Amino acid sequence: MGGHRFTYFCHDDLKLSKLDRFLVCSDFLHFFPNVTVTALPRESSDHCPVLLLTASVDFGPPPFWFFNSWTDRDGFAKVVAIAWLHFQGYGTTDCILVAKLKHLKNKLKEWRASELPKEAEDLTKLRNKERTEIRDGIKKISELEKMISLDLKRKSRIRWVIDGDENTIFFHGYVKNKNMKNIINGIMTNGC
Repeated sequence: MGGHRFTYFCHDDLKLSKLDRFLVCSDFLHFFPNVTVTALPRESSDHCPVLLLTASVDFGPPPFWFFNSWTDRDGFAKVVAIAWLHFQGYGTTDCILVAKLKHLKNKLKEWRASELPKEAEDLTKLRNKERTEIRDGIKKISELEKMISLDLKRKSRIRWVIDGDENTIFFHGYVKNKNMKNIINGIMTNGC
């Protein structure tokens, strides 16, 4: 049932019920498979009028989907302008408008069908190119970092040769000083 969920509303709308129904024979659904029931809005009564429709309502084919992103794509304005200007129809004004919109819809479908594979192909190419560039970039970065580390290693060896053992002398001097402070000269026990 479409419309309201309930058909009976008590005074304060505290009690809601589905009281109103239709009594039909067993072959009814066989003869009317597209039957619909709708609870209409209530005005002054506590019951909603219930409407039984046996005729199916056909609104035609599904609507044409239009995406706003199409307006940003190359060639859209040209397709619309050409389709709109080159259409010729006859009949009443409203029939001409309907036919013109249908013609425009078909032209947009054709344009979209031809452009979609191109966009997918371009996207795939760009993604592959980006992946290749990233791989090449990572390889180049690792090569440059390796060269820099080799240069630093070489520079440290040159500095060691030039400066000598200055760092080693400082370290050994520090350790000797610590050892001197930690030497126990003797232990005093009961004054001895």
